[in-house]
Amino acid sequence: MSPTPEHPPFVPPGAHHVARWAASRGLVFTPRPDETWFRRWEPYDTMAPPEHYFASVTWNTPQGSVVVVEPWTTAEDMEPLERTIMAFAVHTGLRRRAAMRVGEPFMTRVAFLESPPPPTVTIGDKNWDKHIATFAASGSEAAAAFHPRLRALLSDWNFQGHLELRAGGGLVAHWQGLLPTPDGYDRLLAAMPRIVAAALATPGTR
Repeated sequence: MSPTPEHPPFVPPGAHHVARWAASRGLVFTPRPDETWFRRWEPYDTMAPPEHYFASVTWNTPQGSVVVVEPWTTAEDMEPLERTIMAFAVHTGLRRRAAMRVGEPFMTRVAFLESPPPPTVTIGDKNWDKHIATFAASGSEAAAAFHPRLRALLSDWNFQGHLELRAGGGLVAHWQGLLPTPDGYDRLLAAMPRIVAAALATPGTR
């Protein structure tokens, strides 16, 4: 159905609260962002791509940008069984490709017919390797990407979800349990610079 005054374009329930929160912090809120930008990040190594992306909040910095958005995992006229948010960070210093998944996030990718992820590897950290699925071209590449400083940060937060580093200067994060509310957006937006900073640290540092 085409949007009309009686049937305006769909936006997720509660998005107006996020819009007010974003305005109060001087951030850019877009209820229906151009999905072309998000689709360039696909396919994800660990996550199933959503049907739509809604309610994006953008924070631009001199070093790059962070975008938090709600992935809508079903058709517009249906509400997903679960709702969540995910974040994208752009920084030219991010030069390694590796991905990880921990916990049982509902967005986890289960089909790999057309674009298989990198191999599952271990990094030589017994606690990490026991609890976390890691994907990279090699164990050494994964260990360099998820080096001790980044692993310690995620452990301190008891992080559950997905994290993907992109060699072209990007990082994607889905933190299980964060909802599309002002508090959820605020927490993920605050976490992303710390994740990026840890990812940019020299491998081997703490």
